[in-house]
Order: sequence, then structure tokens, then C-alpha cells
Amino acid sequence: MRGVRSTREPLVRRHIPCQNTNPIRVGDFLITIPALGAVIVSFFLVYAGSDNRASVWLRSENVEWVYPVDANETIIAAGPLGTTVIEISGGSARISVSPCLNQTCVASGSIRRPGQWAACLPNRVMLYIGEGENKNGVDATTW
Repeated sequence: MRGVRSTREPLVRRHIPCQNTNPIRVGDFLITIPALGAVIVSFFLVYAGSDNRASVWLRSENVEWVYPVDANETIIAAGPLGTTVIEISGGSARISVSPCLNQTCVASGSIRRPGQWAACLPNRVMLYIGEGENKNGVDATTW
């Protein structure tokens, strides 16, 4: 109803101070310190250097070779199309000559880091840089 005055008191906004003025509590430390410790431990587990050195793995049809990545080798691998030449030198490996038609494997260049790979699929030659030696055999290879 307009124009009618209420008999109630006018609404007054009052500032109610927070009971706890300390923004950091004991529970915050009980959560933060173990979480920070887990991050530090994870960092060292992931980025700590291992004793395993990188190796160059080469697979062709029914033969597999494993060389240290710092070796100076020229390997000739036979495949169904002919021979593929792989060069390992200066901490890298590359397919330098291949009998395939499109030469994509030669154009892919050198591989240097673990996890990188190069392959000549028509000639069924696979080149891979992994860590360590082959202890348990190859996991899987698909042609």
C-alpha cells in the first residue's frame, strides 16, 4: 500500500565483523604441507636422471638391433623392397637411403630424443629411440 508508513523501525545496515580474523588456520597447514611434499617428491621422481642411457632400436622384418645413441654406425637393413641405410652419429639417428618411392622416411630427418621414431613403412623398417636396453623383448610391433 502506498503512502502508508510502517510502524516498524527503519532498516539499518550494520557491519558484523568476522569472528576469526586469522585467514590461515591449522587445517590449512595440515592440507598444504602434505600436498606440497607430494609435488616435490613427484618432481624428483619424474625429472631425476636415470642410469639408463638412450638407445637406438632398429627393427626390420625379423631382425632387431639395439645401439647406444652416441655410437657412430652405419647399418644396412634388408626389407621387402631392398636395403635401407640407417646412420647413427652425433647423438642422433636417421634413415639416409631407402628404396621406397616417396622417400618420406629420408625427408623426416634425424631423431634425437627418447620417444622419437622414424619408419620406412613400405620397406618395413622401424627406427626408434628409447631408454635403456631391451630387457624383456619388444612390447608390440605392427606392420
